[in-house]
Amino acid sequence: MQIFILLTAVLLGFTSCGDEPDGKWEKMKWTNVDNLMNMQGSYIIPEEGGTFRFQCWNYSVVWVDSYTINGVSYTLGGDDIPNVNDLWFGLNITDNKMTITADPLPESVESRYFSLDLTAGDIFDTLVFKQQRGVY
Repeated sequence: MQIFILLTAVLLGFTSCGDEPDGKWEKMKWTNVDNLMNMQGSYIIPEEGGTFRFQCWNYSVVWVDSYTINGVSYTLGGDDIPNVNDLWFGLNITDNKMTITADPLPESVESRYFSLDLTAGDIFDTLVFKQQRGVY
């Protein structure tokens, strides 16, 4: 009987790994270091472009899962992806700090956007960035 109780206790110990059930991770919380304007859920990049910094303050490591640029989606590999360089924007992530660079908006383009699907393991977040004329 003692062996049965011991085995039951050991099995219960292995099945209770934490207080939070799967899928109950806290939403990523970002600090917009350079105070980009946020309109309707999108960060607005000035026409002249620039470099902009963000920090996720409730997860210590973040990486890019996928991104969408002007409606076309790109899924990245399974390893932690810290860098993206595309047609008009660049991205670098070191731990939980993210730096985005954007080229100036060409005269022939009225607006453009990209979104980043970010992850810290089992939690995901999407940040949207727009660049358009006449906002700033």
